[in-house]
Amino acid sequence: MVAMDFFTHQDRARRNTVWLVVLMAVAFGGIVVMTYAVIAGCLVAAAQSEEMQAEAVDDPGWWQPEIFAIVAAGVAAVVGSGSLYKTMQLSGGGGSLAELLGGRIVLGDSPDPLDRRVLNVVEEMAIAAGTPVPPVYLLDRESSINAFAAGKRLDDAVIGITRGAAEKLSRDELQGVVAHEFSHILHGDMRLNTRLVALVHGILVLGLLGYYLLRVAFHTRSSSSSKDSGLQMGLGLLGLAIMVIGYVGTVIGSLIKAAVSRQREFLADASAVQFTRNPDGLAGALSRIAEEANSQLSAPHAAEASHMFFTSGVMSLFATHPPLAERIARIDASRAASMATDAIDAGHLAGLDGNAAVAGFAGGTPIGVKATAAVAAIGEPTATDLRAAHRVLEDIPQRLRAAAHEPFGCRAVIYAMLLDSDNVIRVTQLAQLNAQAEPGVATETRRLETMVRELPRSERLALVDLAVSTLKALSAAQYRRFRETVEVLIETDSRLDIFEWVLQKILVRHLDHAFGIAVASPRRGRGTRQDVSILLSSLAHAGTSSATDARAACDRGCRATGLTGLAFLDRDQVRLDAVSHAVDALASIKPDSKHRLMDAMAMVVSHDGVMTPDEAELLRGFADTLDCPMPLAAGAIERP
Repeated sequence: MVAMDFFTHQDRARRNTVWLVVLMAVAFGGIVVMTYAVIAGCLVAAAQSEEMQAEAVDDPGWWQPEIFAIVAAGVAAVVGSGSLYKTMQLSGGGGSLAELLGGRIVLGDSPDPLDRRVLNVVEEMAIAAGTPVPPVYLLDRESSINAFAAGKRLDDAVIGITRGAAEKLSRDELQGVVAHEFSHILHGDMRLNTRLVALVHGILVLGLLGYYLLRVAFHTRSSSSSKDSGLQMGLGLLGLAIMVIGYVGTVIGSLIKAAVSRQREFLADASAVQFTRNPDGLAGALSRIAEEANSQLSAPHAAEASHMFFTSGVMSLFATHPPLAERIARIDASRAASMATDAIDAGHLAGLDGNAAVAGFAGGTPIGVKATAAVAAIGEPTATDLRAAHRVLEDIPQRLRAAAHEPFGCRAVIYAMLLDSDNVIRVTQLAQLNAQAEPGVATETRRLETMVRELPRSERLALVDLAVSTLKALSAAQYRRFRETVEVLIETDSRLDIFEWVLQKILVRHLDHAFGIAVASPRRGRGTRQDVSILLSSLAHAGTSSATDARAACDRGCRATGLTGLAFLDRDQVRLDAVSHAVDALASIKPDSKHRLMDAMAMVVSHDGVMTPDEAELLRGFADTLDCPMPLAAGAIERP
């Protein structure tokens, strides 16, 4: 299997979307033609019948452009309405689909050991991948082994796990399954999956319309005259024809859905093996499923989402997943190559000894890390990142982790991160907390602030990633109050530092949409060379206080972009408000352009061979805004 990096996966997802639109357009055209043929046939038959009776009606012929336009518009309205309905039904993100499938959200403070086991595995994977922890749903009524990832974007992704998977799989096997689902999240498969669900549902609605026409026709014929009976018979036959066409279209849509899905499953398996460096875990999970007497899901909507599951969860004529035996064989065949490259991947932080990558997390000598490795690892976390994430989670005090899992405490954790080291400013911030935050939060913030202050900077963002999922459980009013309080705490000292900027960016990006707050920038997707210059210059200044060194670092990044007209900007030209506008403007550029931009930023940071805390946090903020999740180990920084 040919290896692909994160940006290649993103390009592939874009191409798949284009092909999906083309294939569905062809399918729609076929449905329109078949529906028109049925209606035109009915009109011709009716005209011929009247002609035989009155001999005064002209044969309308088979081709009638006006009727064809009406049929096309009607079919488009029915299919479009069905697709729009399903899209709106799923507009709440992955959580909407998880709830349709009978999922129950797993709370971070749940006393259930099974809940905590599943959540711990997902948290470890998310921290390793450099993304906030997605909400986790447990499908309590499903005894079979399965899982899914759903959502339209990274910021509304969820992971779903069946109770059978949680109970029957070992931790290594569960880790392999979750890693597979994270591959779908990181590589943009979820958006395509959601579109497939909506489009196939729209075609199905056409078949349902025909079914109801058929029912209406044959439930009202008892009191009809012979003429009315003839009309009802015609209506019934029309309904039957439309029903058949709709279901044939659904079959075609299912074929497309299956074809798109199968290859993605092989790629997700390969990524999961790279992530965990444990082929036995994923192969073991697949083997257990193969041994199951019943691996089907009972949820009413399972068939709609069949292509989203870890393995096929419903009976279908069209397999959305490759055969289990073939998936297991490919994993076993890749074992030798996996082990052969293990030493390289374990030390994927370029220019360093393989074990040095996690030394900072293991309590060894503080290290600086080259940023080129951070970019190389975007969207492609490895076992090194997983080990680093495990160590970070172990290092975070249990009291802080518990607070991050509870809606009241997670707000106090964020507030504590924003308290200033200057006692005068801190007192003012605490007074503002007492006045603005919910009762008791200021007290909890004071209880946690010492532990938060003692955290290494690399672990603070990991704690933020833990808290984001819990913050999604707030009510809309609570979130708006929390968001306003964060802004007040940041503005108290009349300056915005890099950590505050990154924290605010992460919170806004991953939470505003969930609470219905519009976050689109008027310049989003319209980035300019000036914006690129701002990002590269800001990173150059973050790494050194020397203007000469900053210029040299920035020039190196400018050359790496391949663009002309870029310039090194003075420190006062790259204040964080300008940086924020610039990165937002570049957020929707194409994957290959993002790749060049991230490579250029890596060149800037790695100019002196060391990634400072400010550089690491700024690079993480840029990567997150650009939808380029940067693994934790790749962002390892010096301990303060």
